[in-house]
Amino acid sequence: MTGTAVLEAPPGVEAPDLEAPDLEARRAANLARLFEASSVAVLGASDNRSKVGSRPITLLRKYGFAGRIYPINAKRDAIAGLRCYADLAALPEVPDVVVFAIPARDVPAAVADCAARGVAAVVVYTSGFGEIDEAGRAVEDELRRVARDSGMILCGPNCQGVANFHNGLVLNFTSALMGEPVPSGGIGLVTQSGLVGGLIVTDCLKRGLGIGYLASTGNEAGMTLADAIGHMARDPRVRVIAGYVEQVRDMAGFRRSVEEARRNGKPVVLLKVGRSPDAARAAASHTGSLAGAAELYDAAFAAMGVVVVDSLEELIDLTMAFATVRHLPRGPRVGVLTNSGGLGVFSADEVFRQDLELAAFAPATVERIAARLLDFGSAGNPVDISTQAYTDIDAVAAHLGHIAADPAVDIVSVTFGLQFLNAEPLAGHLIRMAGAIDKPLLVSWISSDEAAAQRMQEAGVGIFSDPARALRAARRLADFGALAGTPVPVAKEGRDLRPGPLLAEALAAGVSEVGEARMLAALAEIGLPVPGMRRAAGPAEAAAAFAAMGCAAVVVKIDSPDIAHKSEVGGVRLDVRSAEEAGAVTAAMLDSVRTARPQARIDGVILAEMATGGVEAFIGVKRDPVLGPFVAVGLGGIFVEILKDVVLRPAPVTVAEAEAMIGRLKALPILTGARGRPPLDVRALAEAVATVSRLAAACPELTELDLNPVLVRERGVVVLDALASVGRPVEGQ
Repeated sequence: MTGTAVLEAPPGVEAPDLEAPDLEARRAANLARLFEASSVAVLGASDNRSKVGSRPITLLRKYGFAGRIYPINAKRDAIAGLRCYADLAALPEVPDVVVFAIPARDVPAAVADCAARGVAAVVVYTSGFGEIDEAGRAVEDELRRVARDSGMILCGPNCQGVANFHNGLVLNFTSALMGEPVPSGGIGLVTQSGLVGGLIVTDCLKRGLGIGYLASTGNEAGMTLADAIGHMARDPRVRVIAGYVEQVRDMAGFRRSVEEARRNGKPVVLLKVGRSPDAARAAASHTGSLAGAAELYDAAFAAMGVVVVDSLEELIDLTMAFATVRHLPRGPRVGVLTNSGGLGVFSADEVFRQDLELAAFAPATVERIAARLLDFGSAGNPVDISTQAYTDIDAVAAHLGHIAADPAVDIVSVTFGLQFLNAEPLAGHLIRMAGAIDKPLLVSWISSDEAAAQRMQEAGVGIFSDPARALRAARRLADFGALAGTPVPVAKEGRDLRPGPLLAEALAAGVSEVGEARMLAALAEIGLPVPGMRRAAGPAEAAAAFAAMGCAAVVVKIDSPDIAHKSEVGGVRLDVRSAEEAGAVTAAMLDSVRTARPQARIDGVILAEMATGGVEAFIGVKRDPVLGPFVAVGLGGIFVEILKDVVLRPAPVTVAEAEAMIGRLKALPILTGARGRPPLDVRALAEAVATVSRLAAACPELTELDLNPVLVRERGVVVLDALASVGRPVEGQ
């Protein structure tokens, strides 16, 4: 691989003004031109079908691109009946987009040439950059700089390109596009894996779904996932944006794009990979072990309203559901109709599993259904029509109409199994119903007439092969229905919070950990309640400290920034009630801990006023280099890692948002007074969570923080233990 190229204008070409104040505006305009180009040049064009350089011209013609196409290949006079040009300078105009199908060694100079000539966008198929080695990363960084400084959009490198099926601008070379033509439609696809993008396209074709856009972003040296989502969010023809994600490189831009999509009522459905424990380093703290990359992404995406799926099958199911339903549900109540009692019971179970509700039909609805139902059918929800679809298809349509008209129903789920007789007229009724009602109609068609299924798909009705999959989609439809059109919430209160002098001194000193005593004192400076405490280097100081504190009992704890789990090494002793006992306990504790952890830094012990009553909770902070700071809350003490009952959210959060986090804990009944116990001060816990989250947002040096336990009482809370990790602030956070 050759050295990096610099952005210099070729002879006779005036270099663009890289200092222009409208660089971002130029980039936005160029992003639009990437998808709406009127002219395309293919650098490395070929008429050899085995080479990737042949695909763009073939596909542009196949999909009816009406713009100008310029093959560039110095060794050929013509390709595919089009005049071939020796280089970019020989073209009769500066093209909107240049597609690169050339060796990696030639890419840097060609990218610089395109930027200097004012090309709006380049699509770099070529691999052999950052995904290979350090030398490749260095070259890729130079491509990124050229694109950034010029405002030119660079898609790739190491990508399969983009496609706009509305105008035939197909510059993506996946083999999925070489067969049956992809119909244009309301789905925008974005993927960081070209092959997975092709698989998604293939599945969409099988289900009769039309696609508007396909964007493979590759190494994202220029155009990011966020850029592609943002463009699709602004196109009124797009109804749902779906994709495959390995990592988000521009979280701020991603958030803006998702917010724009949500504001426009368009769900973003993503299959996020990289979820294994090996995907992220787990720190020694509770927070680090509980919150790896997968958990942080889940929390960040959930806060934005991104729909996260776990499989390609679910990705296609939800993409189909969002693309085909005419109206989002107004709630989670489901009306079910099936041609089998067994399928009805199965559907009812799945409604429960998905935390949906079986709608309680109005008495009039039940009466109307019963009036035309067979004697052995069931008019309650789920409605079992038995064999009526074989004998009275118009009655089935009437039943559906009654269910859809019931004000207690938000979602209509219809399941037919082994439906071959009267399949075509039944399909006609379902097509008309889907277009007529103002509620989503989800159709499960199991081992039934394929021609009828195809007819429904062609008419824009989504077909599921299993009611469980349909009802799983119903859950996500209901969730997004509650969010659509609303802004992504951003906590605005308390952003001016700053660490007090004690924490500021520790951060300025460059330490990597802030121990318990200093951290608790620092938390007290920002208003969090902590117990009275004193530090002691040895037994004599511990005895004197007890006498000076004047309390009935204390807790003696080892003071070490290297020991997160004190109880596991004998580093905690409760209910110490005299100065003599404090000295003896301290001596024994220092000896045993030094034996158990000879490498640990031990500063002595901490004597803290003994706090009793209440329930132990946990509050934590974790900062990700890309995703930023998160706050966590859960059940505390020794159970935090055993039960893993923890809720995460990007920081900062408001008190109301913190209360919502606590409300999602499985342990909530313990806090609110289960089995006759007095209710505890959940509001005070939420206020503490919000304060800690504000500290996390205001202090970029704070990489991790564990407050465990936080004692929640009937009135108020008290932070009993704290340990912090600090580091160099991440740029942009």
